[in-house]
This record gives sequence, C-alpha cells and structure tokens, in this order.
Amino acid sequence: MFINSKKNFEICEGEKKFLIPRNYIGEVPAWVSKHWLVQAAIKDGSIATPKTKKDKALEQADAEAEVKAEAADKREE
Repeated sequence: MFINSKKNFEICEGEKKFLIPRNYIGEVPAWVSKHWLVQAAIKDGSIATPKTKKDKALEQADAEAEVKAEAADKREE
C-alpha cells in the first residue's frame, strides 16, 4: 500500500516492527497496511492513501486527509 503519513507511527505485530516517520511518502508492507492502528489512522486522516503515485494524486489525498484530521480532532482550541 502506498501512503502519505502526517504523524509518526510505530507498528508492532509479534516480533515484527515497522516505523512510519512523520511526512513519510511511500510503500508499506501488506501486514502493516492491515494493522488496526494504520486502519484507524486512515479513517481519522493521519494517513492518506492516494490512488496513484503521481504528484496531483498525492496532493489531493493530502488535502482530503487534512479535512478528515481536522474533523477528528477533539482538542479544544
């Protein structure tokens, strides 16, 4: 799965560990893409999943993720 991450994540499953740094753009292994934390981050906009690797698709996915992240942010201003 190709992702664009807005936050740092450490994905652990058994002995496996995968670090996703802030502003990471690239592929992640299949087991990482299925992990509950990654799925939750996709839902709340912390991780975007562009359909293609082209710049325009990345920009659109990033904008959509930003909207989701703002809607999911429950902190008081």
